[in-house]
Amino acid sequence: MALTDEQLRAISVAERVGGSSSLLGCAFIVTTYCASNAFRKPVNRLIFYASFGNAFSAVASLMSRDGVTEGRNSALCLAQAFFIQYWMPTDSLWSFCMALNIYLAFYRKYSAENLKKLEKWYFLLCYGLPLIVATVLSLIKSTERGRVYGPALIWCSIAEPWQFLRLVCFYGPVWVVSIATFVIYAIASLHIHRKIKALRVAKETQPVSKVISITRSVTSNITAATARAFAFEPATPYSTCIESQQSQTGSPLSIQINNNKAMWSYFRYSFLFFIAMIATWTPSFVNRIYDLTNSREPNFGLNLAGAFVLSLQGFWNAIIYTSTALPILKSQWASKVTSKTHWGPPRGVVERETADIPLEDVGFDGRSNASSTLSLAICPPVQ
Repeated sequence: MALTDEQLRAISVAERVGGSSSLLGCAFIVTTYCASNAFRKPVNRLIFYASFGNAFSAVASLMSRDGVTEGRNSALCLAQAFFIQYWMPTDSLWSFCMALNIYLAFYRKYSAENLKKLEKWYFLLCYGLPLIVATVLSLIKSTERGRVYGPALIWCSIAEPWQFLRLVCFYGPVWVVSIATFVIYAIASLHIHRKIKALRVAKETQPVSKVISITRSVTSNITAATARAFAFEPATPYSTCIESQQSQTGSPLSIQINNNKAMWSYFRYSFLFFIAMIATWTPSFVNRIYDLTNSREPNFGLNLAGAFVLSLQGFWNAIIYTSTALPILKSQWASKVTSKTHWGPPRGVVERETADIPLEDVGFDGRSNASSTLSLAICPPVQ
């Protein structure tokens, strides 16, 4: 049984709401990233690059069912289908590139400069490969099935007579890339977990003097690769220095555990991008499997969910971008307030923090002197 007019209108509204939210999110990312160097952190750079694909995907969502109404061979329908095939899968490729950076930093000892040199190749991969696929599909047609691009219920995409290509050329590659991305995150997470577990065992079983030695050794192993990949210069308005001595309340082991929490923050942000990508694709993929087994009875709930979440790619990425940039936004706001009121900390100085500092915001420079003083220099990235 076909969907009713009311159900189709509800799907159109969901697509436009999601597309509008994504466009606003992309505008926020591009505006803040271009406005200040402080926002141009390694992870944020990749989210910034991904926002271009998100914006064009949002435009396709805003077209909603207008292309379907115009007809299979209309320019609007063909343009929407091309945009969806080209731009929507790019998000999964950018997620893979983020995970690949983690792998290269930890296991191949890539520095920040090495990773930045790869970004042009990431750009070509994420926007070049989908372009080839989308262009080839736009040229295929047959006398029996017509063009590949055409109406597909909720919008114009790969037409119903060619629906097997949706799995081969649309959903299939996305899930292959997603599985590869998950494997990288899983391996890296286990690596970090083993190192943190070693710290805990040392704390419970070793004398204090040995704990300090083991702590420094293990932590240097954990942070060395990441420090190379995210090395930053100290001379910036947002620099912070956190120092701790044995005579202070916090022990050296506690300080190093806090540093490890900061490292987990980096994984949290990059992995959130991956989770958001999975969340946007799962309902639509389930709907596609359902359609293959029940082609004559479309499910309204699955179609509505699929249309809505696929339209939200840019919105979710903007949320993740904001969470990584929140400390910078707070510091800049505090700096403006301080400059107007002429009281409080000197302009450009960030309030001291001792835990849960996002790794992508900082560089690590562990130092110790003869009096067993530990120092952690935390600075924003080089642009």
